[in-house]
Amino acid sequence: MNSFTVYLVRHGATFLNAYDRMQGWIDSDLSDDGITQSQEAAERLKDIAFDRAFSSDLGRAMTTRDIIVNHTPGALKENGELKSFREVNFGFFEGLNSTDIWHGIAAPYGKSTQADLLEIGGMEEARNAMKKADPSDEAESYDAVINRMKAGFQELRDHCEFNENILLVSHGTLIRTMADYLGVDTTDNYPKNGGISQLTVYEDQVAFESYNQ
Repeated sequence: MNSFTVYLVRHGATFLNAYDRMQGWIDSDLSDDGITQSQEAAERLKDIAFDRAFSSDLGRAMTTRDIIVNHTPGALKENGELKSFREVNFGFFEGLNSTDIWHGIAAPYGKSTQADLLEIGGMEEARNAMKKADPSDEAESYDAVINRMKAGFQELRDHCEFNENILLVSHGTLIRTMADYLGVDTTDNYPKNGGISQLTVYEDQVAFESYNQ
C-alpha cells in the first residue's frame, strides 16, 4: 500500500508545564529543560532525511520543530505550520492548575483525578467530562478533537508524497488522544516532552508503529 512515514514529536517542556498549568491553545516559551529535550530529540532523529517538516501553529511546537530541523541533514521541500495539529482546547480551564481542575471535573463522578475518569471510559470520557464542566462551552469534546485530527491527516496527504519522511511536532493531549483513537494503549503513558512516535500514513488509514519512545 502507498504510504509515507511521520515522526511525531511532542514539543519540549515549557514554563507553564513546569507549574502544572493547563496549556492548550494558550502558549508559553520553552524552558531550558524544554530546549534540552528538543535538542535530544534532534539528536535521535539526526540520521533521518526529512522531506518536509510541520508543526502546529503554536510557538512551543514551532520552536521545537526548528531546533530539530537545524540538526537534520538535507534540504526540506516544505517547512510550515498546520493548525489542525494544535493542542486540545481546554476552554475556560486554560492556564489554571491542572490538578485542581481535574479534581473539580471528576467530582460529579465521585472521583478526584483525570486518571480516575480514564479508568471509567478512557480518553473519550475525560474529554467529554471537561466539555460538560466548562462554563464557557469552548473546551473541545472528544469527537471535535478526532474530527480535527482526521482533517490534519488529510492535510498531510495533500502536502506529502508517498515514501517521504515527515517531521510533525505537536502536543501531549492531542497525541495521546490520537493514539487512543488509533488503538494504542496509553494507560499511564502520557507523551513525554521530546518523545517520538512513528506513524505510517496510508491513503485511507493511519497506523502507529511506535508510541512515545
